[in-house]
Amino acid sequence: MEVLKQRVTMLTNQEVLSFLNAVKKEEDNKLHGDRCKMLSTVVYETKKYLNSSPAATQNEAVICELIPKLAPYKLTGAETLQVVNMRPANTTDIQLLIEETEERFPSEEELEKLVTTVSECLPPPPKR
Repeated sequence: MEVLKQRVTMLTNQEVLSFLNAVKKEEDNKLHGDRCKMLSTVVYETKKYLNSSPAATQNEAVICELIPKLAPYKLTGAETLQVVNMRPANTTDIQLLIEETEERFPSEEELEKLVTTVSECLPPPPKR
């Protein structure tokens, strides 16, 4: 495999799911003997997991809408990524994702506003 465009960044689960969907389409277009069985297994298992996560209902537009709205909360890149990937539904979830929440968010109202922001922008995760 050759790297065409080198880019150092973290991917959201939604981006990974989109990429895997494209890989699967490419593999489906190949003759049966030309398909890589190990790749197919990895794609299948990873898609199975991601399709049961919040990534299954997200798209690029809702994520792009959320990111600027998270700016006032001064989250790190990794924390923002976790918020997008995990879609926290309550303040307890937020406290598990964000370091030092007691110091950074002294009032419970700030955490609730963050949860509301996430809930308004990102669609609910799929039903299990």
